[in-house]
Amino acid sequence: MIDDQQVIEKFNEIYRHRPIFISSAPGRINLIGEHTDYNGGFVLPVAINQGIKMAAILTEEKMLYLFSDYYSELLSISIENPLNLPKEKSWYSYFLGVLDQFMRRNIQVPGMKIVISGDVPLGVGLSSSAAYEVCACAMLNEITKANLSKKEIALLSQSAEHSEFVGLQCGIMDQFSSALGQKDKALFIDCYSLNYELVPFDSNKVNIVIINTMRKRGLVDSEYNQRRKECEEGLRLISELSGNDYPSVRHISLDVFGKHKNKLPLNIRKRLTHNLTENTRVIEFKKALEEDNLEKIENLLYESYASLRDNFEVSCDELDAIVEIVSNYKRAYGCRMTGAGFGGCAIALANPKIVDEFSEFIIKEYHKKFKIEPEIYISQASNGMLCRQIH
Repeated sequence: MIDDQQVIEKFNEIYRHRPIFISSAPGRINLIGEHTDYNGGFVLPVAINQGIKMAAILTEEKMLYLFSDYYSELLSISIENPLNLPKEKSWYSYFLGVLDQFMRRNIQVPGMKIVISGDVPLGVGLSSSAAYEVCACAMLNEITKANLSKKEIALLSQSAEHSEFVGLQCGIMDQFSSALGQKDKALFIDCYSLNYELVPFDSNKVNIVIINTMRKRGLVDSEYNQRRKECEEGLRLISELSGNDYPSVRHISLDVFGKHKNKLPLNIRKRLTHNLTENTRVIEFKKALEEDNLEKIENLLYESYASLRDNFEVSCDELDAIVEIVSNYKRAYGCRMTGAGFGGCAIALANPKIVDEFSEFIIKEYHKKFKIEPEIYISQASNGMLCRQIH
């Protein structure tokens, strides 16, 4: 993640002041368990090295000044309750969504000057939006002395993304990862109960190789919300056909699904097939991590990818090509897409000793096919959010 000093210097450049507060929150990659979080399922993400940082100072006037280093734009808006909803959604919508959630909870928010910076790529499946929200929430939590727990910060950040300011009905995984991640640990999350467990992920043995296909996708405008609706419809239909009132897709047994699946529309059947088998893969992957079974990990990654491609239908030519390239390398521990799909990133796992050679191989082979070079980021499981005062 970028150095604190870079954000401090940018803040001084924009406002001619030194900031008092600085917060950070990482992006995430999901090792396995894709599109299961909003269906009450299991996921296994890790926080990564890249993320979002913010620097802030308080002002006497009831105004928010928000500068984005990513976009080189400054927003100024009056802090009123209720908060005015801008006509256009943009980079500032996430911060305003978080700010609105604080105000809805009757938490008094002072005037602020803030700079937003970071090194997590935007719109490629590394949860830059969740990192942004959690970073903002950590900052406001410190400034207002709201004393929210990390879990409460994750939930508030999710509510901000669900709100009219952003409008994406995301699951809880991304915000949980950014708030609760720990170094050399993966986070096994039950997205129905919100119980979680830290699982060993030894960065001395395995590095995470994140491969950016360079194909952008916008979640709100993509088919993400459509996939969610299809899963909700599948839950309704299976509950109706079986006579059981299932609280989430995760709770449908494979036996009940097998009995009724042929009565479902094909697209609904495929979406549920992915979810139910993916939850099983997450549990098996967790066990494989605990047992240091790299062969099993590799097989599960490829199985997850095939289901996302064929049953959930969220892959694309670029992601397919990355998985094929990695499978031809032979010395990696598997590969699959990560994030919502339709572009963005794939992940592969590899021994730290070969990641440079492995990355060069991927770049070379991908360039042969698409005439562009993918961006490669090497990461370990990292710590979650942080906010502190500086002097």
